[in-house]
Amino acid sequence: MASPKRFGATSEENPNKDIKDNTEQKNTITKKDSEKDAQTAVPVVDNKTKNDSTETKEKTKPSIKESLRQNYSPSETWDYHAHIDIDDSASAVDDEIWRQLDLAQEYHAMGVIANREGSWEEAQYYFEKGVKVLAALDIESDSLETPESVQYTIILDDIVSDYRVTLRSLGHLEDDVSASIIIERFGDIENNLGQDTIQVYSKKEVEITYDLPIVMNDRVKKSIIYYQTVAHEAFKKFLVRSKRYKNMMIEIIDSYGLPHDLVYLSMVESGYNPRAYSWARASGLWQFISSTGRTYKLDRSWWYDERRDPIKSTHAACQFLKDLYDKFGDWELAMAAYNGGPGRVSRTIKKQKTKDFWKMNLKRQTMDYVPLIMAATIIGKDPAKYGFDDIDFEPEITWDLIEIGKCLELSVIAKSVGCKVKVIKDLNPELLRKYTPPNTKSYMLKIPKGTKEKFFAAYDDLPSPKETSWVRHDIRRGETISTIASRYGVSQYAILEANNLSRRSTIYAGKQLIVPVPMDRSYSGSSKSSREYTAKKSIYSVRSGDTMWDIARAFGTSVQAIRRINYIERGSRIYVGQKLKIPSDAKNLESSSYASKSSNKTISPSGSTNGHKVRKGDTLWDIARMYGTTTSAIRKLNGLGRSSRIYPGQVLNVNSNKSGSNYVIHKVKRGESLGSIAKKYRTTINSIKNSNNISNPDRLQIGDKIKIYRN
Repeated sequence: MASPKRFGATSEENPNKDIKDNTEQKNTITKKDSEKDAQTAVPVVDNKTKNDSTETKEKTKPSIKESLRQNYSPSETWDYHAHIDIDDSASAVDDEIWRQLDLAQEYHAMGVIANREGSWEEAQYYFEKGVKVLAALDIESDSLETPESVQYTIILDDIVSDYRVTLRSLGHLEDDVSASIIIERFGDIENNLGQDTIQVYSKKEVEITYDLPIVMNDRVKKSIIYYQTVAHEAFKKFLVRSKRYKNMMIEIIDSYGLPHDLVYLSMVESGYNPRAYSWARASGLWQFISSTGRTYKLDRSWWYDERRDPIKSTHAACQFLKDLYDKFGDWELAMAAYNGGPGRVSRTIKKQKTKDFWKMNLKRQTMDYVPLIMAATIIGKDPAKYGFDDIDFEPEITWDLIEIGKCLELSVIAKSVGCKVKVIKDLNPELLRKYTPPNTKSYMLKIPKGTKEKFFAAYDDLPSPKETSWVRHDIRRGETISTIASRYGVSQYAILEANNLSRRSTIYAGKQLIVPVPMDRSYSGSSKSSREYTAKKSIYSVRSGDTMWDIARAFGTSVQAIRRINYIERGSRIYVGQKLKIPSDAKNLESSSYASKSSNKTISPSGSTNGHKVRKGDTLWDIARMYGTTTSAIRKLNGLGRSSRIYPGQVLNVNSNKSGSNYVIHKVKRGESLGSIAKKYRTTINSIKNSNNISNPDRLQIGDKIKIYRN
């Protein structure tokens, strides 16, 4: 077994030299050098010197809690330059990952507001959008505790918690709902379906055969009724898509000698949507989580996710299902294990002493899962009989499979074969960016069937994309992933993902790294001399290009004070969109502007917000988000229908959810936590924290009064 690789840059001539992991190491900066370092990129550091100094530091390095509790005097005179280090002078992390995490948070916040107003369909829309944003990132929960994975988990958990509130109140499911929600919702209302009966719309007998064991018991009947009623529109959408991959799936399933009816398992898992994503972080037509995907050779990186590849994921699903059937010898148990895991099914068999699926007591979702597959199979083979007689099936997706040896922009590929970019994206749902992977020598690409010759005739002249959403960085001796990330203002995670590296990988001087940077900013930095820093209620929102040092200087406080009040450990970086609490004793806090110069709000003499003047490019969603309300509320206030358009110069009445008396004051009692309070009021911990500027939930005291916005 090869020794573990590390990621301090080494000399190309001596790649096996033992170099310690420099990711979290810092330079010792003197007063003389610190001012220069605050304005320039991170310097190259000699590894030997750096390791020697780090060993000394590690002996006396305080714990996180000790660091946060260091003696601090608010009235002391602070020398800004004497106390900054590399992380203080590094620009805030501003990469696509953190921008998307911020967007997912916005969608979640809008969903919570819609829940409070009882706008359940709108809440569902926002939560689905949030999940879709997270699906494109899919940061693994089993990865090391990076800031990205922590934030991802927090947002996903918040969305799941509040989405469940929405689902309990929805009368029906929209046609664009995630397939995983179909299963989740069924568990909430299953007991209420026993009073209904299956609706049969055709008495014509059609001979139907099954190659999976299908039964018609009460649980399967309830599943059919569910598809006919609450989930009718969503299931109809699944049927519309059912022919897109069916022939391809059956051909692959047949090659493994498996039942053809397993195509309906994919229907329940994903609704035949290769981009489907579940709360359990499963993705693709067959809904693999990352770990199981890797077991069956489905790779994923910053550039692609093979769980979303229709061909590769179908092969993987067949291998997995074959393994499960070989293990249990029963298709009902194999399907249950596909959902709940083979370990859980095996333990249940041993504990309950039965192999009869219908007698087993498994977790609720797994017990619902098999009947839902059987119901989908029954309806799918004769949809008209069960009320789905007006299905406009989408055509089968076909393609030519080609091999390319260079990075190409998808729009360039589309132009070369004479189709729209959407066609190329739909043929290659595994591609996560607008390009084929730039660091892959050979890539198998799907293009419209019959266009192979046209593509290869133009191939030699097709340009590789300019470095607009990434740059190629030449690694210099002494550099680490950490210092490179600081220089470009991105996270270490983004660089590791873009280059398919692990945190133990070694980087070598003279080689190149791909550094993903947002397309709308320069990675080389820009002048901040004219930048204004504003705080609202002592909270500052971090922007692109900010550094801890700049923020501290702007508000007349110290980096240490900002770190201390926000519980940011020394060595941790700040991120674009992050909310920082500014110490109350900051010299320039009171003189900071509390509103943006470009604010578009119309203020009444009393100071309350009356309306919003629409600008070019505004959408109702943007305006609702700005004022903390919902689009439905704005439509109602202004007499706008669902199809009404807004136009520049129009003044819209708005009614912020955070104005008036739309909240209650809760007095904290003994034994209460933010979690229990959030549950009581059907809101989220983050919502309470943001509404009350709570940075540390552990400091909640008995008798504290906190503001809870009403649902």
